[in-house]
Amino acid sequence: MGDSMNNKGFTLVELLGVIVVLAIVISVAFFSVNKIREDELKRIVEVKIGQIEQAAILYAQDNPSILSESCVVDDVYYDNYCKVLTVRELINAGGNYFESGTLTQDESGNYEDLINDWTGKSMLDDTVQVYRKNNRIYSVMLEVKSNS
Repeated sequence: MGDSMNNKGFTLVELLGVIVVLAIVISVAFFSVNKIREDELKRIVEVKIGQIEQAAILYAQDNPSILSESCVVDDVYYDNYCKVLTVRELINAGGNYFESGTLTQDESGNYEDLINDWTGKSMLDDTVQVYRKNNRIYSVMLEVKSNS
């Protein structure tokens, strides 16, 4: 019994092994959480684009005379049935076309509801096309400048 060792600690190799396993688990978890976060930010921007498109439709329904320009939609030419406008023009046109009711402005005059969550840039200069086809009004986001 005098020769038996009764060590209760871990060896250096065991500690290094545990550290390596923990590092692998943490890195996998980090990249998974980061991917989920990026996907959610993209989804939020897609929802905001949908709200902008819906606001453009409501604006065109209230102001049908704006649909006076010629346009091309899906490679089809339409005469006197569309309008391209920026989000800023849509807001400045008056009316309350956004779902949230009122848009919230911060101290510098930016609309907090219209910040691209993916890039942190304002969406006010993004453009939307509203058009009439078969007596229905549609809209499509043409250029999302805030994504760059």
